[in-house]
Amino acid sequence: MKVSVIIPVYNTEKYLQQCVANVLNQTYEDLEILLIDDGSTDGSGMLCDKLHENDHRIQVIHKKNGGLSHARNTGIKSSSGEYILFLDSDDYWDDKELIELLIKNTNNGTVDVVNFRYKKYVEKGNQYIQCLNSLENFKYSPNKNIVLENLLNSGLYISSACNKFLRTKFLKDNELYFREGITSEDIDWCARLMLCADTMSYCNVDGYVYRMRDNSISHTLKYKNIHDLKENILECVRLGETINKKTKFYSIYFTFVAYQYGTILFNHNLVGDKRIAEMMQELKHYQWLLDFHSNPKIKMIYWVNKIFGYNNLLRCMKLYTKMRMKREG
Repeated sequence: MKVSVIIPVYNTEKYLQQCVANVLNQTYEDLEILLIDDGSTDGSGMLCDKLHENDHRIQVIHKKNGGLSHARNTGIKSSSGEYILFLDSDDYWDDKELIELLIKNTNNGTVDVVNFRYKKYVEKGNQYIQCLNSLENFKYSPNKNIVLENLLNSGLYISSACNKFLRTKFLKDNELYFREGITSEDIDWCARLMLCADTMSYCNVDGYVYRMRDNSISHTLKYKNIHDLKENILECVRLGETINKKTKFYSIYFTFVAYQYGTILFNHNLVGDKRIAEMMQELKHYQWLLDFHSNPKIKMIYWVNKIFGYNNLLRCMKLYTKMRMKREG
């Protein structure tokens, strides 16, 4: 079974060598490594070519800058492996057996999506932070609802492409490409995975390392991030309208969407833009999403909203943001 590793590259010369070296160091060797040079302006493109010369499994595609989604989509269309992994070029894997372990959880190559865990590496302070709970007693079931409910209740089905091992035919047959020109592109993509997948599984390994170059998210969020997050939530709601409300999958799906709604409630105050207030009033019409509150954080928001009302909920979130930023210094 060949595995395609898709690595979008844009101005990450400093980190690319480590990223690729840890892929080449995998105990599983039947790999196709696709370096998608997205119009880099530093030495990343040349480094891609040098890496290709050293290992025949590395293929390089140079293209004009089109953003992360376009680079990933290029990788999907160019892949020839039975399964796909996404890896950002400033991140890396720290488990040599990651791919072997993931393959063991595909039920002989039949599972559409295998989820796994990740951790953060904070450059400032040189520390690792565990992000997701360990689920050691997971048992595979061909019933997607059972698996998804288990993962969502454990906080393990998240809106990230990089912690998923994906059957290539499943992606291509369902045209599961990333929306281009937006941020938070993983959100509606993960929602579409839920809708289209017949089977899902889980591997209790945290071999993906997400590098945090700046420990303060308030330094990186802009109006577009909040705007696109809102648009992704609305798109997820639109997609969910196709689900029969009487089915178990309806509540499972909207549990995922509710978490994204909670995310924008928590983070919208990190951007000082007057347009955000209007946006949040628009989202008032979607507070029904909080009814799907199996997640403890969403349950807390649900009760604050139910007791004090939506506008007071927003005030509480503003106070929370001030405390949060004060802690970050």
